[in-house]
Amino acid sequence: MNKDSLLIQEALNKRLRIIEIKNEPSARTLKTFYILNAIDMTTSYYMTKSHPTLKEANFLLPEKPTAIEFILHKSIVTPLVAANFEEGQMVGVNWVLGFVILHNLYLYETTCRQSPNYHVSGQNLNPC
Repeated sequence: MNKDSLLIQEALNKRLRIIEIKNEPSARTLKTFYILNAIDMTTSYYMTKSHPTLKEANFLLPEKPTAIEFILHKSIVTPLVAANFEEGQMVGVNWVLGFVILHNLYLYETTCRQSPNYHVSGQNLNPC
């Protein structure tokens, strides 16, 4: 069974492979990559949907993407990256994804939920 899953993963990687890589990422690194992407997608969707002033920073997505747009984006980009990055590159991407998730959580907790409302004098009437 384990051998079958390795053969399936190898076939998928070869089908999506654009560049030749020498150091295949380990199963643990790939699993971490997929988990972090799922966390990033769900938290980003929830945060952009429930926070009035937060916007998606990914230039490939609109400012307030729908769940379908997130899923479509991740279902295209994630397997392509997984098939074309080497072990060291994948570890780096995993670290970046972890920091992105933490930064998103920080922004969600610290960003003002009200849009600024400026008086003619320039004073913000809606300070956080």
